[in-house]
Amino acid sequence: MRRQRLLLLLLLAAPLLLLLAAARGTDGEQDREPVTFVDLLSSSARFSGFLHTAQRLRMVLPLNRLRNATMFVPTNEAMERYWREHGQGAAQVAGSVYRGVSDAQAWYHVVGEGVLGAQDLARGAMVWESLSRPGPAAPAPAPGNSTAPGIMVKTQVADGGHVTINGVPVHTQTYTCAAGNVYLVGGMLEIPPTILELLQGMAPAASRDARHAYDAMEKLLAVAGWSDVLGGTAEPALAHTVWAFSNAAFSSLFAFAERAYLLHGAEFAADDDELRRIAVEDVRTVASRYVSPGAVSLLRLGEGTHTVRGFGRDAQLTVVMDEGGAAGSVDGQPIRQPDLVASNGVVHGIGEMRRPDGLAFSPQKALVGLNATAFVRLLKDAGLDSYIDGTRPDRRLTLLAPSNSAMRDVLDYDPDGDGDGDGMRRGPSAAAAAAAAAPRERLREWAQYHIVDGQYAVGDLARSDGSSALLRTMLAGAWTGRKAQVVKAQVEAGWRPLAGHVSFNGADNILPEPAVVGNTTIYLLSSPMPTPPGMVGALIQNLDLALFVAAMGASGTADEIQKRPGVTVLAPVASAFTSLDLVWSYLSLPGDSDARGDLGRLIKAHVLTRPVYSDEIPLHTGGSADVLAVETLNGNTVRLHRTPHGIVVEADQAEHPSLARGRAPADTAASRLSRIADSRGLRVSEPDMLLKTGVAHVLERGLMLPRNVDITHAKLLRGMRAHAFVDLLKRLNLTRVLEDPRAPPAGPGPGPGLDGDGDGDGTPPERIVGYSLLVPSDKSWAENAAYRELVRRDHGDSEAAPAADDDAGNPWRNSTTTDIVHYLDRLVRLHIIPVTEAAAGAGPVGDGDDDDDDGRLPANRLLLADRKSYPTLLEDVRLRAHEFASDRFSLQLEGAPFYQPPGGAPFVSVVTVVRSGIARTGAVFELDTLLRLPPVSPGGPGGWRQVAWSAAVWLTGIGMGSGLLGVSGYWVRQWWTRADYQSL
Repeated sequence: MRRQRLLLLLLLAAPLLLLLAAARGTDGEQDREPVTFVDLLSSSARFSGFLHTAQRLRMVLPLNRLRNATMFVPTNEAMERYWREHGQGAAQVAGSVYRGVSDAQAWYHVVGEGVLGAQDLARGAMVWESLSRPGPAAPAPAPGNSTAPGIMVKTQVADGGHVTINGVPVHTQTYTCAAGNVYLVGGMLEIPPTILELLQGMAPAASRDARHAYDAMEKLLAVAGWSDVLGGTAEPALAHTVWAFSNAAFSSLFAFAERAYLLHGAEFAADDDELRRIAVEDVRTVASRYVSPGAVSLLRLGEGTHTVRGFGRDAQLTVVMDEGGAAGSVDGQPIRQPDLVASNGVVHGIGEMRRPDGLAFSPQKALVGLNATAFVRLLKDAGLDSYIDGTRPDRRLTLLAPSNSAMRDVLDYDPDGDGDGDGMRRGPSAAAAAAAAAPRERLREWAQYHIVDGQYAVGDLARSDGSSALLRTMLAGAWTGRKAQVVKAQVEAGWRPLAGHVSFNGADNILPEPAVVGNTTIYLLSSPMPTPPGMVGALIQNLDLALFVAAMGASGTADEIQKRPGVTVLAPVASAFTSLDLVWSYLSLPGDSDARGDLGRLIKAHVLTRPVYSDEIPLHTGGSADVLAVETLNGNTVRLHRTPHGIVVEADQAEHPSLARGRAPADTAASRLSRIADSRGLRVSEPDMLLKTGVAHVLERGLMLPRNVDITHAKLLRGMRAHAFVDLLKRLNLTRVLEDPRAPPAGPGPGPGLDGDGDGDGTPPERIVGYSLLVPSDKSWAENAAYRELVRRDHGDSEAAPAADDDAGNPWRNSTTTDIVHYLDRLVRLHIIPVTEAAAGAGPVGDGDDDDDDGRLPANRLLLADRKSYPTLLEDVRLRAHEFASDRFSLQLEGAPFYQPPGGAPFVSVVTVVRSGIARTGAVFELDTLLRLPPVSPGGPGGWRQVAWSAAVWLTGIGMGSGLLGVSGYWVRQWWTRADYQSL
């Protein structure tokens, strides 16, 4: 028992004796050579600071057992400085830290790879393994245990041959003991940053210019799921090597969409497990070529070719170091910054990258990288994934993909644009919601409309004239007659071709440059593109086309045209209809079957039987005059061609005065041909308005009046509701003026004066081919006393007393009906202008013998002209026209006096043309009032009284002028004579 107590006492005293022996050292030489590092540190006061720290961190016993190692001990001044900067004032241990120094940092000063002599340190740069372990809770080092790698430390030879360790100067004197060597250093060695901290530019050894130079590498490792390992938070015994590529190297190898896919694809596809899994696998395929297990130092590898493990399965990297180890490469990629020491491994900065053999990019992956995963899911749901999965790399395509945010911002989005709200809905999975609400085929059509057949770069979309490029999509359904629907691409004018200034059907591209993956180009849109709307829905958006839409409805052709697949609409603007004046008044008559039929034929004459886009129309050049002839729903043929000024439409049509006038103001229909050589041509002002069933082109101002729309005098009179004038023509047996005089008479011969010479002998001086009618309104006729009296008598009121509001001085009250009819006959004849063959044009016109001649008189010959005289059917009375404003005319009696003889009332017979219309054999002019018959005097036209009165006026004027001249001459003579007097 006593022996056991003695043995226990000796064991407890042994450490105390060792400490006393260590503390007994002085500055002078020791009595014997130190055996352990503790002996050496205790032998001199110059090591006291570090030894004191080691004692407080309980490192004495491990140091005593340590053999075949090298220590780099900070000087006492370095320790004091470090304590002041990092330590606490109280000398106490907090956990494993004493005065700012952790046990891991203290062990970082010990290299366990053997005894390093001065010649080893001065040989050049080298990386050594310390006894400090990676990780926040590293265990105490186990001497001789090579399976637990320590944190690397790097020695270098600075200018002048001075040796540094991690940049801290090493003193030249070597202190030796049996366990190894000790060197004094001028500062505390800091634990290096982790690999991720190095990649973030926080390494002290890194250049300031290189800050954030490895962001792409950091993000790639995070996406691969390796941030924890490389951040030093995993098992402390694990170390790794990162072959870090710079952002510039990453950008030079991968395009924008590819970079976005690798760095953000997994995040963008977070709600799609399959897409996310593929994205992570691709990232690891890339990252695994740039990560190796263990700390691989190029300086430790040395000169030659070496095989290093990669991070992936069976991945092998080839490292080549040139002679002297000054430069090297990994898999042919040059190493620019070798051996950047980290607390959990080593980082080597490389300047270039090579694409891994196992990585294949497809349009689908590019779309995921562009944050268009909703569009990807939509294509998959619609069965169109073959366009993006890369299975047909030879097919050239352009994808117009809305981003995820664009899809989410659309509430109750309707893919087909028909307004029924059965399309896509807001939500995290827009495509899934759409699939649940909309028919699969409708979704398929919407998706096909975003896929363009052919590959188009920005330069391919720019047009020198600023027009839109027409792109054919994969949507070619029954609604267009199996012809591809079109997307309009517009490059902003004034900009060189930049992707940021491109729009598709008004949806802006938001990429700085389009993404290109093989033969597929991708544009990212700020909003989805609805498929083209129905005809009415598209046309009604332009207010100038509202009258055309209304005319389709009024004619009963709207349903037929809308439901017909594959059409082209040549849409006239509202002014084209209103410029027809009386013709439009007739065509718009409600409840008139003839008007409804003619309006329907006019509308159908503007609808072609197949889609014709502007880029399909031939261009007229100096050596080519080709035209594209297309039949209309009306049966007539329309010819189209392009000029430098735009698209020109030509058709065989009935001439309208607004198309035939050679000179007209800018706001009249005639000016629509001002820059077109062919007088029958109409210019297109807005081409390629996309429709569900085809396309529409907006005509600038005109319209096409087909020949099977037969406009007659009777129709125009119905249009202006000229009931009184028609009634008088019937009563006076003048209805022949409503018919074609060239046709054989169906009844009695012409009435008196219808031959145009006024003598009533029926022998025409020249052939009459038509009549123009000057038609006052019914209101004007109602203000005529003779017509009111005739109407009153027709109703059996001839004997009735005049009404209280009737003019008591009605001159026709006591006249016979014969007198009234004779007066009205003369008045009506005054409002009829015969059109002779000479006035209608040289040679016979419209004789009906030619199959190509439909008997219409030239419209330009039927128009009024300024200061031109026109005959009437009233004896030899003529009318003269005056253009008092642009395309505004007045008519007055030619040769009639302005005043009656003395005592008579002033005589005025001037009317203004309100509206006009051209019929087959003449014109109809609506007047604001009635013309007045010329005065009838005993002396014939003008009368002798008027001559006498005129002579008297002239004589009186001459006499008064002579008298005034004589008085003036006498006064001047008197004044001149007085000026010659001399003073006496």
